[in-house]
Amino acid sequence: MQSLPVLVFLSLLQGCVDTQPFILMSDLPNPPQSQFPKVASVAVTSSRSQGVEFRLSDYQWQNRILLVFAPSTGSSDYRQQRQIWQTDQAGVEDRDLKLVAVLETGESQVDGQSISAASADGLRRQFGVSVEEFAAILVGKDGTEKQRSQAPMDLAMLYRTIDVMPMRQQEMRSRP
Repeated sequence: MQSLPVLVFLSLLQGCVDTQPFILMSDLPNPPQSQFPKVASVAVTSSRSQGVEFRLSDYQWQNRILLVFAPSTGSSDYRQQRQIWQTDQAGVEDRDLKLVAVLETGESQVDGQSISAASADGLRRQFGVSVEEFAAILVGKDGTEKQRSQAPMDLAMLYRTIDVMPMRQQEMRSRP
């Protein structure tokens, strides 16, 4: 068995946070020449991409989600939606609501944890929201879109929508 030489690449790519060396090793027995890459490439993600993968299905039947799409945290609609969100944490928690910020510039997040750029891009495609626009979208526990707005949604509007849902009616009857 013939071993390929060990290749060590130092990642000094612009925008890369991790500067650890990458090591590629193989023990393939005499592979055909076509299997040797002429140029080794290494995919390096920027800090915006390094968040966790976010899937709505992970929250299905557990939480309602308010997706807030904005170009950046500097967007006045985004800032207003965040302020509205913080006015009644007890009501938000009682309705099992989670806020997911989906930003083009800046860090997209759920529960203060960064989500990957690929996840944010996937949500934009799934809900048809361009990178330049603001949108607030309520997703029910069943994973379907319940309400959409091109302007920040106040909590009273969200609560009215949620509180008439059959699942929410059942929750209100069963909770003390």
